[in-house]
Amino acid sequence: MRTGGSRCVLIIAMIGVLFSITTAGASQLSGGKGLSIVQFSTLLQPGALNIKLHSRGYAQSFDEFTLTNGTGAVSFNFGFSKHVELGFTQILYQDLNFSAIDPNTLEQIPDDTFLRVKLGNYPFTIGNAYFKFGVLNQLRYRTGVVDNIYLEPYVSSGIEWKIDMLVSYFANPLYEENAAAFHFNLGYLNHNDAGTGKSAFKAAQQVVYGLGYVYPTQKFDFSLEQTGNFFTNYPEKYVFSRENSMWATAGIRYKMFYGLSIMLAGDVLLYEEEDTTEPQLPDDYPNYPAWRLNGVISFSPSTTFFRQPTFAEAGDPKMTRKLLRDRKSLFEWVVDDQEGLEYIDIELEKIKAERKEAEEDLELLKQELQGQ
Repeated sequence: MRTGGSRCVLIIAMIGVLFSITTAGASQLSGGKGLSIVQFSTLLQPGALNIKLHSRGYAQSFDEFTLTNGTGAVSFNFGFSKHVELGFTQILYQDLNFSAIDPNTLEQIPDDTFLRVKLGNYPFTIGNAYFKFGVLNQLRYRTGVVDNIYLEPYVSSGIEWKIDMLVSYFANPLYEENAAAFHFNLGYLNHNDAGTGKSAFKAAQQVVYGLGYVYPTQKFDFSLEQTGNFFTNYPEKYVFSRENSMWATAGIRYKMFYGLSIMLAGDVLLYEEEDTTEPQLPDDYPNYPAWRLNGVISFSPSTTFFRQPTFAEAGDPKMTRKLLRDRKSLFEWVVDDQEGLEYIDIELEKIKAERKEAEEDLELLKQELQGQ
């Protein structure tokens, strides 16, 4: 890896560590390009459609019983243009964790709705390192009845707004999805629960972050994530999950076909703040589950606006070459973006310098041979 790129990766890692010292949360149940929680700054191609089926579950043991939980959702993401992507997520099923108290209150069908607009695919360089930048806007609408669920992230009864800054570092800018990459998310979440006639800044608010690493292979993608949150303005004291937390996530994605993949990821709770909910929960009742298991089925069919080889074998050399020939992103990047031109200039200068050095070494070798 280049020296400049190494410095930038180190900077990103240090930012992640600084945030992890404080605490955890981020965009969940999102579609398009991203990991279990951390989102990429890259978008679907214009006219492309991505459909994801999400599931999440956990089990929490108590002295007198074991509580099991499940969440199911579906997301649709559409590439509107080169720099705009539209997203929609509907939570289809949500356990309420009330069964131990009231056996007649088990689940919520459906739960909340998310609307998302993602702006991205903006490249920039720092030294020899190549990045992309994006912004994700999100609204969460209350379509469920219950909004304060024990062990689940806090959700208010209002329309919540969230904005994330997305930065991605790619080890190989020419083949972004075929080389290692780092992704960093930093966001602000307003729960809009201050009440009628009050300023939105009186509502519960969080700063959220996520740091993700992806190592792709021909058939599998391996990933690590660290996500966190800290409240800058806490919810009411009776609210569950009003404590800061931090999670680590390890995931693996199996690419069955070019447009069909399955991902499995596990969340591990690294830190949770001391319980501040009133009345206080019993000592053996945590604020969050110790672990969660996530599953995602991703399907990208052809559309009227964009045709893709959905069921082509992932990693097929012939298909890979064809996709590279058909792909216009590199050409558009070089022609339309000054950053792309600067990067190509840097690479050309490096090649010239290496060639000059090789010629000098060859000339020195000739002189040594002639002197013998």
